Amino acid sequence: MLRSFIFALPIIFALISSCSAGLVTPRAASPFDGQYIDVNFQNNATEWWWVQVGAPAKDGESPPSFHATFYQGYPISVLREASGGNSAPENYIVINGAFPNSTVFAYNLVASASSVTYSGNAVHGSWPGAGSFDNSADLSTFTVTLHSPSVKGTITINSNAPHHYGCNTTTDPANEDEFYTKLGWATSQPGGAASVSVVLDGTPFEFDGQGYHDANWMTQPIDAFMDNWYFVNAQVGPYDLSAVWSHITGSTREFTTGFLQADGVILQNQCSVEGAKADDFSKLTQWGLKFDEPSGVNVFDGLILEYTLANGDLYRFNLTGQSLVLDQPIYHRWVGSAVGGKVGGEQYEGITMYDWLNPSLTPYNG
Repeated sequence: MLRSFIFALPIIFALISSCSAGLVTPRAASPFDGQYIDVNFQNNATEWWWVQVGAPAKDGESPPSFHATFYQGYPISVLREASGGNSAPENYIVINGAFPNSTVFAYNLVASASSVTYSGNAVHGSWPGAGSFDNSADLSTFTVTLHSPSVKGTITINSNAPHHYGCNTTTDPANEDEFYTKLGWATSQPGGAASVSVVLDGTPFEFDGQGYHDANWMTQPIDAFMDNWYFVNAQVGPYDLSAVWSHITGSTREFTTGFLQADGVILQNQCSVEGAKADDFSKLTQWGLKFDEPSGVNVFDGLILEYTLANGDLYRFNLTGQSLVLDQPIYHRWVGSAVGGKVGGEQYEGITMYDWLNPSLTPYNG
C-alpha cells in the first residue's frame, strides 16, 4: 500500500470533494486496475500505481529490492513544494531500491504526460519519456517497462493470490469505513514470483524474487488527514500478507487493515478501528529501538504482525528490517526477512517490505 505511498472504490460514492483549487471528478466506471479519479494541476488529488519486488538476502549480502511508482500528482504536500510548487511536474515515475552490496539508488523520471487506457479488463498505463505498465485482463501478470535515459528495463509479477479491495471484498467496497472516503486502494497482485531486469545509468541489475502491485488514489495529500502510517507487505511460505496501521489527524482512533491468504484462499481481508473487535482483526507492534543518523530520528528494528481470524485462529509473523532503502525524517522504508505462520503450526521464512510514513514527526521511543 503506500510507498513511494498507499485503497478502492470502483464506484466512488464519497470521493467527490472540493480541493483547494478545482474539483476532483470520479470516473463512472473503471477496470480493477484502471483510472479512478481525474488528477490535474487544478486540484490536490493524486493517483498512483505501485510496484515492488524483493528477494531474500544471500550470505554476507543485503536483500536486493526494486520499487517503481507511477504518479499523477503528489501524495504529500511537501513533495510538491520541493519539486517546484505550482510548476512541479504532474506525471512522473519514482524509482527506489538497493543492490545486494547495500548501495541504494533513487531516480525521479519525469514524463511529458500520462494516460491509463483499457480494453475490457486489460489495462495499459503510459508515462511518455519515462515508462509504461500493463496488467492482464485476468490480473495474473503485471509488467513494467522503463525507457528513460537513465533507467531502462522490465519488471514482471506473476500473481499467485486473489485481487482485493481493502475491506472484506473483491467486488463491492460501498460499505467501507470513513477512512476510505478519502483514500482508495485496489490490490491487483498481492504476491507472486517476480523478476527485475533493468539498467541503472549503465549498471545492470537483475534478480528474481517476490512481487506486489496495487493502485491508490486520494483527493488531497495524505498529510492533510493522516499523522502516522505503516504499510507492511510480505511473502512467507504459502502466505501472502499485507497490513496498514494509521492514526487519523484530529482523532483518537487508530485504523487497521489486514489481508492474509494461503495457497489462493483468503483467510482474512478486513479493516477496523483498533480495539473495536474481539475477532477478525490484525495488530501491528514495533520492536527494538535505534537512532537513524541520516534522518535524525529514532526508528524500530522490526514489526510483529498478528492476525486473529473470525474463527479465533491466530497467525503471527516477525518482520526484521535488513536494508533501509529510504531514510527521510517523515518516511522510512525497509526490506528484510520474515518468519511466521499459524501459532502452534508450521513456521516459514520469507521476504518483507514495509514503510513508515510519519508526516506529523511523532517521535518513536520504543
